[in-house]
Amino acid sequence: MSLVTWHRPAFEGREDELVNQNAIAELTGVTRAAVSNWTSRDPTFPAVVAIQGNYARAPRLYVLAEVQAWLAERSSRPRSKPSRRTPARPRYEILAERAERAKRRIAEEGQRMSSLYAELGKAAERLKQAQDELAAITAEAEKTPKP
Repeated sequence: MSLVTWHRPAFEGREDELVNQNAIAELTGVTRAAVSNWTSRDPTFPAVVAIQGNYARAPRLYVLAEVQAWLAERSSRPRSKPSRRTPARPRYEILAERAERAKRRIAEEGQRMSSLYAELGKAAERLKQAQDELAAITAEAEKTPKP
């Protein structure tokens, strides 16, 4: 191995017992990203034994037996790598359903707008009445002599 930083020196010289995240992904049948999520999000995932290299994304090494025990304890069934999923229904059916939902929303909004226009018309009538009342009061006030 090239430059290796040992976090658990007891495994130095026992490199054949170690695996990196790519090997764990292949072993378990999941994606490399899934393994990365396990290592960063699950505090029970086995500890890093060593890091190969001195850069930020250098491969981390784990004890294979510990990883296998963790998987068994977790009762995780290996999943296949994601493949391109075909929809359960033909695309035209999905689009037709979405179009129907959009049509219903348009109809609902049209009804809501009609009701708002009716309310707006009533409000405009009330405003006109208040303006007329104010004009009448103002006209009467101008005609009334001041004491």
